[in-house]
Amino acid sequence: METAILHFRDGGWPMFLILAAGMVGLGAAGRFAWRGEHQLLGFIRWNLATLLFSGLFGFCIGMMKVLAYIQVGPAPDQRLLVLMEGTREVLNNPSAALMFALLVTLLTAVGLRRFPQPNPSAVPR
Repeated sequence: METAILHFRDGGWPMFLILAAGMVGLGAAGRFAWRGEHQLLGFIRWNLATLLFSGLFGFCIGMMKVLAYIQVGPAPDQRLLVLMEGTREVLNNPSAALMFALLVTLLTAVGLRRFPQPNPSAVPR
């Protein structure tokens, strides 16, 4: 549990966006897996896009801060170390987004398996 808190802190404030979108997506995908409400599929798709773009956004702004600090902050012999440490920290954003996306798609797959869409062309006439 302590490690998860450290990863969340290292990711910075975009982790709150990822957490919010991830929890909403898990709720929608869980509801779909439990009840099979196919009208949720469009929302789930856009929520997955929101998750992935939030992770990319967090990575990009984090790398902007790391690169800006490298220009003025550390001694020249420390720049590579700071770059590697900063990259490790900002990679928490896409990894958290991918974790939530994995869980959402897993629950959606379970829902599609339990409640498949009827094939309209297979209806007897």
